[in-house]
Amino acid sequence: MLLFLLSQFSAAGQIDASNTVRPYVDLTDLGAVIRELRGKKDTTKNNSGRPVRGKLMKFIVPVFGSNPYLGVFYGVGGTGAIFLGDPTTTSISSMTGSVLFTTKDQFVATIKGTIMTPDNGWEMLADFKYSFFTENTYGLGSDYNQPIQESWDWGGIITSGVGGAQPMTFNQFKLYYTALRQVSKGFYAGIGYHLDYHYKIQDQTLDLAATNPVITSHYVYSVDKSFDPEHYATSGTSFNFVFDSRDHTVSPYKGAFLQFSYRVNPTFLGSVRESQQLYLEARVYKALSQERPRHLIGFWGIAHLVTSGEVPYMHLPANAYDMRNRIGRGYVAGRFRGPGWVTAETEYRFPISHNGLFGGVVFGSVTTTSREAYTAGTQSVPKLNLFEATRPAGGFGARVMLNRTGRLNLAMDMAFGGKGAKGFYFAVGETF
Repeated sequence: MLLFLLSQFSAAGQIDASNTVRPYVDLTDLGAVIRELRGKKDTTKNNSGRPVRGKLMKFIVPVFGSNPYLGVFYGVGGTGAIFLGDPTTTSISSMTGSVLFTTKDQFVATIKGTIMTPDNGWEMLADFKYSFFTENTYGLGSDYNQPIQESWDWGGIITSGVGGAQPMTFNQFKLYYTALRQVSKGFYAGIGYHLDYHYKIQDQTLDLAATNPVITSHYVYSVDKSFDPEHYATSGTSFNFVFDSRDHTVSPYKGAFLQFSYRVNPTFLGSVRESQQLYLEARVYKALSQERPRHLIGFWGIAHLVTSGEVPYMHLPANAYDMRNRIGRGYVAGRFRGPGWVTAETEYRFPISHNGLFGGVVFGSVTTTSREAYTAGTQSVPKLNLFEATRPAGGFGARVMLNRTGRLNLAMDMAFGGKGAKGFYFAVGETF
């Protein structure tokens, strides 16, 4: 069960300075509805819904639930958004964070966000995670070479046992930070640092002492590539180029975000093996109505490729390993993993109520992942190239406008994949 508590509303939002799409603010939001139900008048200095520099809005989202692997889990998530400069020339900055505990001594803490300095002079991307947690893995590739009963996912938490999955427990430390300087209008260049570190790794189904030994994809890959299956690190720098013409970083109504990132992981920075990776991302938004630009079509695509060297199993490209852990709804994070991974997703967004309080989405996606050929005992698994096997997914969702000026929606999505895969996703902010 998931519950949410609205802790504070304040006026902060984004005006489109280009005037290509007329500045648009919905008539109401959940905060206004709650105040009205309580019989309270809006006494804020700015109740027009227009943006104000330096005004912080924040939301607290308690999370509760249970599943066989984690037991009962509980925690809290939060989102904050603010304009650091003149809203007519500065995009909104936002950060999300969460802390999760379980009755089986699991723990996850995350902080992620985008910071835009005044006049969009700098764009900074941050992604931090620390956990001791359990995650299912499913081998490499996006075909059905290994028959698996798909899983149920509740906002990123597995809620049922999965036949054929290979659960792992581990400690994880992740630190990604990228700083980009605007070199001309909408164009940015910069560098980043990226650290992935897994340690105290335990394959729950691995049993080498049994009469008929049980091995896992993680163990076979690690031994074949000469990685220690109990701990490994990938540390490196990236060179980045970004084009960002979005009118908003949280919920765009128009524009595009295009990123080219090339990551180099040398051993002198702490990587157990040298490697290089290419990351490409595109998000494009097209408003279908000038009167109500919330009526739009969005496209999201990511390609992540290991271009040279060897990368540890848990650091290979995988679905839902994007900064928000959301792409490829319908399958649990890490369901498709390999040296090459591509996912494309499109979403139709539309307002439902005239006052803007309620909205809806319909979406679809397709994923493909590659795999090298390998042999485990008497079993041989053939090579799989990108686009040889694709996995579709799709679904629908509802939106509740939490704050109209910040365009912060409460997002609730139901998604379906192949072989009975399905999931429910709950978040503050749009999926992309």
